[in-house]
Amino acid sequence: MKQKILLLFLSFFLNCHSQKLEKRIGEYKIKKESFSIENKRKISKSDFYFDSSGKILEKINYGKHHYNKLNVIGEIEQFSYLNDKLELSRKYVSSCQSCEYFLYYSILKYNNDNNLISKKTYTKENDSLFMNSEYIYKPNIKEIHFNSSTYYENKYDAENRIIEQNQKIEENNKTRWKKEFVYSKYNRVSKFQTYYGDGNENTEIEIVTYNSEKKIISKETIREKSKIKLYYFYTRKGIIKKIQEYKSFVGNEYELEFITHFKINKKNKMVDETTVDKINSELIGE
Repeated sequence: MKQKILLLFLSFFLNCHSQKLEKRIGEYKIKKESFSIENKRKISKSDFYFDSSGKILEKINYGKHHYNKLNVIGEIEQFSYLNDKLELSRKYVSSCQSCEYFLYYSILKYNNDNNLISKKTYTKENDSLFMNSEYIYKPNIKEIHFNSSTYYENKYDAENRIIEQNQKIEENNKTRWKKEFVYSKYNRVSKFQTYYGDGNENTEIEIVTYNSEKKIISKETIREKSKIKLYYFYTRKGIIKKIQEYKSFVGNEYELEFITHFKINKKNKMVDETTVDKINSELIGE
């Protein structure tokens, strides 16, 4: 019954010329908007809702894959928790102007050590299994297996920092690509290398720089013919407020391409460091 009500709610807003979703969810609402410098226009918009401890409760993306008008809702994700662990997520997706929403939902399970051991994603249309992810733990290693021909192998150091990530073939454990990580006081440097054997191997270097508060302040990605550099800016409380993205091709200087702004609805409320770190991790993916 609740799902029918929600779908009716979504249908109503989708048929409106100007959609405004003013749902009072959680303690913090953060709006994320990105702008193209060259075209001088807004290119993406999202709303994030967090609880008082910084856990993500809902995320709304505006614009659709085949109808990128930012006054329409293209995707809604909702998250439910049990004992502070994500237990259930729902994703409502619509890809064109007249398309109905399609629902995916994921069920997550944990072992006695509170480590994620499985994530099963279903399609609501017939409750059929869409994606099955299994997590296997070994000393300093985590494997992530999908219902596909490849899997991920992550290796960690004594501080639980990732030091190597491999994509391997299920059939023979052959490495398709590898990403290695090296750490210093204010930097994390990684090297990505493919081993496809097709004569077109790719190499990528990523340099992440942190400040004294361990917040990311820049990320530079270096490829054979281009470079991308991101700069991160924070409020006095430490929440991300702006990202500037620069790009450079071989032989050229960096040029500003995109700016992303974040706006939080609770300017005067005190936020503890742990909550800030959770919010920032969700907003910038670090």
